[in-house]
Amino acid sequence: MCISICAQAQYTSRLGNFQVDQKKGCNNLVVNLTSAQCASGDCNMIFGDGPPGDRGQGNVFQHTYTKPGTYTLQVLFQGGTQFDDIVIVVTADTLRPQFEVYTCSGNQVSVNIKDSNYDQYVINYNDGSPDVVKPKGNLVKDQHLYAAGPHTVTVRGRNIDARDNCPTVPQNVTAVPSLSAPTVSQLQVVDNASIQLNYNAAPNIPYRLEIAGNNAVSFQAFKTSYNLATETLTNLKPDDNYYCFRLGTVDACNNAAPPQYSNIICSANFDLSVVNNANNSLWSTSSAGVSNFRISRTVQGGNATTWTASSSPYSDTDIVCGTEYCYQLTTNYPNGSRSISLQKCGTAISTDIPAPVENITAVVGQDAVDLQWQHSSGAAPEAYSIFRSTGNTYDLLTTTTGLQARDETYRTENETCYKISYKDVCGNQSPLTAEACPVRLSGTLQRDNAISLSWSAYTGWTGGVASYVVEKYNEQGQLLQTFAVGNTLSFIDDGQDLSNQLFVYVVKVNAAEPGLPQAISNRVVIIKNPNLFHPTSFTPNGDALNDIFNVYGQYIVTFEMNIFNRWGELMYTTTEIEQGWDGTFKGNPMPEGTYAFVAQITDQAGRSFKKSGSVLLLRKK
Repeated sequence: MCISICAQAQYTSRLGNFQVDQKKGCNNLVVNLTSAQCASGDCNMIFGDGPPGDRGQGNVFQHTYTKPGTYTLQVLFQGGTQFDDIVIVVTADTLRPQFEVYTCSGNQVSVNIKDSNYDQYVINYNDGSPDVVKPKGNLVKDQHLYAAGPHTVTVRGRNIDARDNCPTVPQNVTAVPSLSAPTVSQLQVVDNASIQLNYNAAPNIPYRLEIAGNNAVSFQAFKTSYNLATETLTNLKPDDNYYCFRLGTVDACNNAAPPQYSNIICSANFDLSVVNNANNSLWSTSSAGVSNFRISRTVQGGNATTWTASSSPYSDTDIVCGTEYCYQLTTNYPNGSRSISLQKCGTAISTDIPAPVENITAVVGQDAVDLQWQHSSGAAPEAYSIFRSTGNTYDLLTTTTGLQARDETYRTENETCYKISYKDVCGNQSPLTAEACPVRLSGTLQRDNAISLSWSAYTGWTGGVASYVVEKYNEQGQLLQTFAVGNTLSFIDDGQDLSNQLFVYVVKVNAAEPGLPQAISNRVVIIKNPNLFHPTSFTPNGDALNDIFNVYGQYIVTFEMNIFNRWGELMYTTTEIEQGWDGTFKGNPMPEGTYAFVAQITDQAGRSFKKSGSVLLLRKK
């Protein structure tokens, strides 16, 4: 007896006690069961996809299998004393048919089934035409004529003796009257064995990539490309050869149809040759249809530089010895396509003798001289060697990688000069510079306390000296005066300054070439003398003329004077320089005659002086 809710049974169980309408299908497979023996309601169904130990359910005649697998469906009859079974196979719905849809000319499409997982494949063109059923096999194809425009093709797989519930896979396709030529937009050599191509191509059209070695004429089929925007070709030798490529359409519905070809694009066999003072870029490629060649250069820590070249080779002479440069060639085509070569790097070399350094500036400090100079040559220095002379012999003083050096053994009294040389990173030694001799300043104090200065001429600048300047400072380091003395090498300072006894002089030198720092001489300290003096006689007669005897001088800090008569008796003493002797002793006028004096002073510089002598006292009416 059949249960009314059941569909028509098709497949019978092992013992023939029940039937099912489906025994194969994809996920969510619905199975309906019928059995005359279950009419009395005493059957128990175990569907096989439950948990371990599942005892089943009584009188359930429909079940949905949600997971792929192979299951044994059991039915227990008459209180479980006898059972019967059948095997149910559920296929995963992720096992979707693999197929390609090709656009052909004449608004046709071709469907190529790549799959063999199902017994049959159902093609639906979704334009009202009947489904097309294809059995599995090698090169399963079908063609269809569409109206022009976009369409959707769906394919689903199904098995014989199975429910037709497997998933449908769609693909979009556009029917076109004719196939258009693609474009190869870029070629880039990736490494010594690989080339990457970028395409601007229509979808769903198979293309045949063709290759020609070291020419742009003899093309051969290389591979077929389908729905690719970029692909990398391997097992090539682009560092030893150049390759030209073109992409042609394939009409999958009419193999005899002539292909529509893309532009031709070629790689370049690019090399770098490093020679003395030049890096030469060399390449071989097909120049047919080329707009121009562009060479780009990069250097570590610098900006990229690009040149346009008409043909190989191209020589780059704007280089610095010992610097690594990297070059790359780009071939440009009129349609905007471009071909990019491998990058080649090399370190520039030169055997040229580098130019000497220039404009050495010497600044004399306290027991040292500081040197600085300019490096105008393009050759990068490995190290500078500073040589020092005292007399006619030059000896190595020190080496440095910078543009400054210090000589802490410098002494002004020695006629010391310097020369500099360097070795560039390519091992070439520069010539020694001309002598750089610091300014040696000397000064003397004249009897009238005028200061006479003289100095040596400064050498070391390529353009020479523009002028000398004398600066005068006080003991506290304050600038008192500046004297522009032109190109003379001496100066006399006879100015009066009773506030300062100690003076510091320094000569600063201005270069004729703008922008150079001043050269500076040693410091010279001059202390002026107090220059003590006194009258030889005085007349203390009250006429307000020469009535007082004084000892005079400059820069006096302490003063003491004693006056004695001819017998050595102390007549007068004072510690005030402005307070002289009026010719009296204890209020009494002293007689005319010769008197002796002794004056002791300390000046601003802390020096002590003693002045003694005699003075004639006259009393004229």
